[in-house]
Amino acid sequence: MTACPCCKQAVTFSSLADVITDCRLDGFEASILSAVWAGKGHPVQTERIFDAVYLDDIDGGPSPTRMYAAFRKALHSLNSKLNCAGVAVEGAAYRRGYRISFGLNRHEN
Repeated sequence: MTACPCCKQAVTFSSLADVITDCRLDGFEASILSAVWAGKGHPVQTERIFDAVYLDDIDGGPSPTRMYAAFRKALHSLNSKLNCAGVAVEGAAYRRGYRISFGLNRHEN
């Protein structure tokens, strides 16, 4: 059992490293999740996520248009993989970025 990074209460899901491993996230998806997880439930601006994802890229990553396209595609795949862990990356209010949500189970719909 670990502590929720948002409210610090005990939760039954795994740590970030366990979620990355258990959900079989690739490097791009893991970078997105790590950047948003670090926000501890608060919105993380998309540019900050891009900074984390393209940290090792000498050129800073592709053009903004390609960054957003790749991000949207990876976000869809990421959330599909995270279903089993009860975690999701969701949009915050308009133009505020993305935040982590815990305790979700989309299979119940």
